[in-house]
Amino acid sequence: REYSSFAELLKSIEESLSTLKQQLAEYLRKLEDARTRSEQEKKLKEMLKRLTGEEPASKGRIVDMREVKLYINPDAEQESKLLEEVVERINRSIQTLQSVYKTLEPLSSVEVETKITTIYRDGVPVAIIIKV
Repeated sequence: REYSSFAELLKSIEESLSTLKQQLAEYLRKLEDARTRSEQEKKLKEMLKRLTGEEPASKGRIVDMREVKLYINPDAEQESKLLEEVVERINRSIQTLQSVYKTLEPLSSVEVETKITTIYRDGVPVAIIIKV
């Protein structure tokens, strides 16, 4: 992405942080729901095992398709693990963006006509090219 000033770049980072924080809150709610369902499923499985003497087979199936994994009828525990990974990834992105923001903040007061090209990876700046 290209920016005409550091202030514009910082504003973009602030917007990204805001979006990520909203996503984080949403995924945390989903994670809590999945954990609750997981506990309920465990209790139900234990009860069925005591009644029947057999382990209920209700685990979902995972198909590895190189670039992506396909989860077919995942149980709540599998879903919880996936959501935990998403929450961790979002948290890392938030922390990295906050760090980048702090590093670049002193440059926002510099008013020089310039072209700033920012290279992103997974929504986080990894390189900034400045052309005066």
